[in-house]
Amino acid sequence: MFREAGMSPTKHQLTKEELKIVAAAFKVLPPLHQRVLKQHLKSFSFLDNMPNTALTSPVVVKRGINLYHITFRAGILHQNVSEWVNEKERTCFAGGDSTSKVSIEAGWLSAFTYILLHEGTHVVDGSLRLNVVDSVGGKLKPNKFIAGFSNGIWKNYNTLSLAVIDSIAIKSRFMPGGRRYKIDEAEAVYLGLSKTPFVSLYSTASWHEDLAELLTVYHLTKYLNQPFRVVVSKNGEDKFSYEPIKSATVQKRLSLLNYFYDQS
Repeated sequence: MFREAGMSPTKHQLTKEELKIVAAAFKVLPPLHQRVLKQHLKSFSFLDNMPNTALTSPVVVKRGINLYHITFRAGILHQNVSEWVNEKERTCFAGGDSTSKVSIEAGWLSAFTYILLHEGTHVVDGSLRLNVVDSVGGKLKPNKFIAGFSNGIWKNYNTLSLAVIDSIAIKSRFMPGGRRYKIDEAEAVYLGLSKTPFVSLYSTASWHEDLAELLTVYHLTKYLNQPFRVVVSKNGEDKFSYEPIKSATVQKRLSLLNYFYDQS
């Protein structure tokens, strides 16, 4: 994958300061994440010159336990959450009115904190089989968690239900057949997103990414007391802003996240 992107990543040796950043991020994970990662995260590493931000991969099943490895781009250790989130969000737009701008106010914690929350949720998801649909008596039957999480939103792991697909926000580059928006479409995009149950454009990629993004933004705002606010401006004047975690459609889903905090 890396060679196809024209890049040759190399192993990154963490400095003492970087080790502190990593340790601090693990320390603030939700209780369930901490327990599951101790058992299921076999290893993690950092690479320089890595094209994507992170990659969570199953590596082996040992004594019936699924084990995972997470690879991180080392550069994120020197970015804060706002810097990294805005860098990622800019990839959703190409061309258009140069006087328009999208910015996300997401605080000054290390970007690694956000990314570890996100990737750690994938490990929890896979280890506990949260977002899976099993076959019972020859018929597909979702488990209790995914039945509640996907209800009215997802038909399957990467297909949205009819209730939410009629929106410009569901046509981003993260969706099959999606595209990069023009920057002057930004207000319509985020106005549309504010009416969906998603906290970010990336949430629409699959129900796995939906869960990881929802949990990450929820934990960041509620437990780490950080902002997460989208602002669309034109000529330096704010035209539209909102906080995804406070939208009515997102709020309806938050009780499902108690699962990650009620267990220890």
